[in-house]
Amino acid sequence: MQKVVLISCSKAKRSVPCAARLLYDASNLFRKSLAYAQTISNDIYVISSKYGLVPLDEVIAPYDDTLNDKSAAELAAWGQRIVEQIRNRHDISNTEFVILAGKNYYYPLQKYLPNITLPLRGMQIGPRLAKLDSLLVTGNKPKQSTMCGKLHELFNSMPRFRWNTIDSISFNSGIYIVFEDGEKYHHLDRIVRVGTHRSDGRLRGRLKDHFLRENKDGSIFRKNIGKAILNKNNHPYLSAWSMNTSKPDIVAQLGNRYDPVFQENLEQQISSHIRKHFSFVYFPVSTEAERLRLEEGIIATLNASPDFVASPEWRGQYSPEREIMQSGLWLKEGLNGMPLSEVEYRMIESYCQGIRPPASKIDDAQSISPPSTATNSKTADVARYIEEKLIKARAAGATSLIVKSGEIHKELDLVSRMPTVCGAMRKLIKTGDKVLHAPPSGNGATLTIEYFL
Repeated sequence: MQKVVLISCSKAKRSVPCAARLLYDASNLFRKSLAYAQTISNDIYVISSKYGLVPLDEVIAPYDDTLNDKSAAELAAWGQRIVEQIRNRHDISNTEFVILAGKNYYYPLQKYLPNITLPLRGMQIGPRLAKLDSLLVTGNKPKQSTMCGKLHELFNSMPRFRWNTIDSISFNSGIYIVFEDGEKYHHLDRIVRVGTHRSDGRLRGRLKDHFLRENKDGSIFRKNIGKAILNKNNHPYLSAWSMNTSKPDIVAQLGNRYDPVFQENLEQQISSHIRKHFSFVYFPVSTEAERLRLEEGIIATLNASPDFVASPEWRGQYSPEREIMQSGLWLKEGLNGMPLSEVEYRMIESYCQGIRPPASKIDDAQSISPPSTATNSKTADVARYIEEKLIKARAAGATSLIVKSGEIHKELDLVSRMPTVCGAMRKLIKTGDKVLHAPPSGNGATLTIEYFL
């Protein structure tokens, strides 16, 4: 059954029009209600005394209105209005409604909604806050079995680096994972950005673009943080900041709207903020195609996870970019891409453990580096070698790859290790893969498996 959360509006509001999730965030009760709601559902609305059913990202103006002084007839009319708005979006009979509100907000809805949960029923403000704290603790148990959970466990276990350690990176090409102070995924630090570079050898340079070089047109990360800062304060320089002011024709087009002194000061503010509040981990990936694919896969996996949510205090909530505000990530690209496969995750895991990827082109299937020495190859080593072939085939656009034990044995220059190769191949079989040929002995040179990517 689908789950929808309804949160009542609050008296405390911002003074300017903005997204509903931001309008009420001056209220501690609203912030905690939203934080809990985000742990149990993606379908969350504010029930407003003035506007009715309001999606979190709908921009509305502040108002001074409440249900607490309405007559019974007015409450009934308001309830009917809300229910009609809900009917336009959800199948009421097959939806559970979790209502985080006081009696005046849930009572007019009760007779229309057959499946209601009221976690805060009968409570005053103090007990409501305590109950929400309890619910948040309960809901913040790690979900390690999910791909999102495994990624967070993996990256949280790695050594953490900051802006002044960029030159200590020992390799030239890879992917970086960014964390921001105060952001949590359950009990773990939450990933807020994933990035890489197209040109080989640019990993350190790309990180310096973000943390050291004060040029927002060379770093979309810096530009997006600046947008959030300006948008939070309704600053008129937002439109100029959003343009590429490194181009003379853009500067000429802006005329006196371009303020280089203000822009320089904002760049310094951004540098101070990200150096103080952001840290990162990184791992080596040598080829462009593989970097781009794994970057997209990680981003899409995070974005598709219902429990991957930003805190109400996250600065990105002020971004004018809907994709950033909704995703909880300081980026817009790759959100709806293809999530990681198990094979890709295992490849990332091996890279993070210090195993370097092969220095090969994506279409050069025979140049994959063999694992250790032929005579000492173990099943896990051979499996990792095959995984590299699978991930490269997927990055090249293939939907499946046929692997033959005899060919693997020959590629790795093995001697009398056919049982090891066949064991590795069988270890990688997942639902949907096909054994095209199984040798009578079980571990012969003709074992053939089609792996679907």
